[in-house]
Amino acid sequence: MSTIRRPIRYSWLLLGLIVTTTNACADNAVDASSRIDAIIQLDLKKHEIRPNPPVSDFQFVRRVYLDAIGRIPTDQELASFFDDRRKDRRARLIDQLLESPGHESHMFNWLGDMLRVKDDYYRIGKTWTFHTWLKLQLRENRPWDELVNDMLTAEGRLGENGATAYLLRDASMPLDSLSNTLTTFLGANVACAQCHDHPFAEWTQRDFYEMASFFGSTAFDRVDTRKPAITLRDERFSKANLVTLLQPNMERVVYEEGRVTEFPEDYAYDDAQPGEKVVPKFITWKGARRANVTTNDPRYLRKLFARWVTSPKNPRFAEAIANRMWKKFFGVAVKEPVTDLDVLEEATNPELLKFLAQLMRDVDFDLREFQRVVMNTKTYQQQVSVTPPEGEGFRFPGPLLRRMTAEQAWDSIVLLLRGPEIDRIKTDHAPIIERLVFPFEFENDRKKIAQDREKIFDFATTLLDSRQGKNSSNGSSGRGLFMGSSKRKAKLRGADSWLRASELPQPMPPTHFLRVAGQSAREVADDGSTEGGITESLAMMNGEVMESLMDKASAVEAARNKSTQAIQIASLYRTYLSRPPSDQDMKQCISALNHGLDLGDITWALLNSREFLFIQ
Repeated sequence: MSTIRRPIRYSWLLLGLIVTTTNACADNAVDASSRIDAIIQLDLKKHEIRPNPPVSDFQFVRRVYLDAIGRIPTDQELASFFDDRRKDRRARLIDQLLESPGHESHMFNWLGDMLRVKDDYYRIGKTWTFHTWLKLQLRENRPWDELVNDMLTAEGRLGENGATAYLLRDASMPLDSLSNTLTTFLGANVACAQCHDHPFAEWTQRDFYEMASFFGSTAFDRVDTRKPAITLRDERFSKANLVTLLQPNMERVVYEEGRVTEFPEDYAYDDAQPGEKVVPKFITWKGARRANVTTNDPRYLRKLFARWVTSPKNPRFAEAIANRMWKKFFGVAVKEPVTDLDVLEEATNPELLKFLAQLMRDVDFDLREFQRVVMNTKTYQQQVSVTPPEGEGFRFPGPLLRRMTAEQAWDSIVLLLRGPEIDRIKTDHAPIIERLVFPFEFENDRKKIAQDREKIFDFATTLLDSRQGKNSSNGSSGRGLFMGSSKRKAKLRGADSWLRASELPQPMPPTHFLRVAGQSAREVADDGSTEGGITESLAMMNGEVMESLMDKASAVEAARNKSTQAIQIASLYRTYLSRPPSDQDMKQCISALNHGLDLGDITWALLNSREFLFIQ
């Protein structure tokens, strides 16, 4: 269930009329959806463009399942929708899907691409506590501003506080980390300002370092645990075991007194000297009021920075996430690229972006509520358009015709193999890491860690005893027993391999269908691809996935049990394309069956059709 912090407040300015409400009832959401439609209608009329016709119920159900929970609907789910005769059945389905376990999985994939979530970070080891933490935030519907604030202010050991993984992700590159943070959460394109004044924007190198100094007193401990492991090892515990044991305890975010940010030695501008201490100062945007730094205590600077980033008064925070979420549903953002909101007036429809940002503030950064409003618009429920010519702005007569993401395609295929139970199958590897966290503090320095040798060995022995049920201090019986991760590292087979993308390793190996279909390698933010290609086509036509679907898919077996060819074909069309076959479809399929093909061949044709892979 959604967590409720305070009543949702809707307020907007449209055509000179100010309307404010404080009731979180459905009427407010409907009104907000209508106002989005009105803004778009005015823009379309101005450019002499007609809105697209409404989608059919069949198109709507398939689209909303893919956009809300990341997979196609089953035949039974399609039937349930049509059995509902109420006028508001579309709105009810949207509500149902946004509250379902599948929505958590779908949003984790979306955020995983944005936040570069991986199973392993360089010289940090496993980050499963971060995965579990992020999924919990989604399950509880934590507001976006709170979620981001927690990542920016997290402290402690990775093994006990998964949110620390966000800052540890780029621990060896603090300036890159700041650049990614400003780009992701504020759409502030400041990368150039790391080295020199931005040539096309107002950012200066001084601005960048003044922002970086909010993190100047934060230490990101990312220790190569192999070195202390070599120092500590003896006949009781091997180097490999000690590396595993130390990692979740030594990778942490801490306050370090005396650490400061200084201007670089090659700083070439007259407003500061190389090596000079940088005084924290917030950047500002044209027309916006500059926020003041209200503390001199370096211990609180990072919290102050996080509060500034996530404030409703920040003129970019709501805009950035609202723009990203609009792109998620429509295939293109109001302001492209989503990583550069420096000039909001350059948006395709500035009035729309302004309203969406205000809506995000009004719903108190509740991402589910924001999505509910968008999906209930007439604009979202209109037929798709093809991508306009390069250089021509898209004005949203309906969504763009989009190809499924790799995760949507994979999750839909897994659904066909295992059924809707896949939404409820969740993996959680965080306990493997959490049980390795020392119940004591220690000096996080590889030169001094030997002082805690006996404490560490006592803990390791106790841990091993609890796993083996016997005393294990005689010899090297601890080998390979701490992580219990051999299954995770091994090639996934059988039922373990047919899980939703959110429950598999992040990311999958390059040869896996997910990566072939465009899953991001998670080295660069927003790097997932929906372009398709020959390798993906070959995997769909002849790969392991297709072989499994033709032989084992529950949908094929269900169709074979139908009494007539026509009923069998209709079942396959509803299952794979979420619609009944047309008369022409039926004639072609019956002819194919009469000429020696079987239902597996029809399945192959449906799965390799454009209609299956695209969101209409």
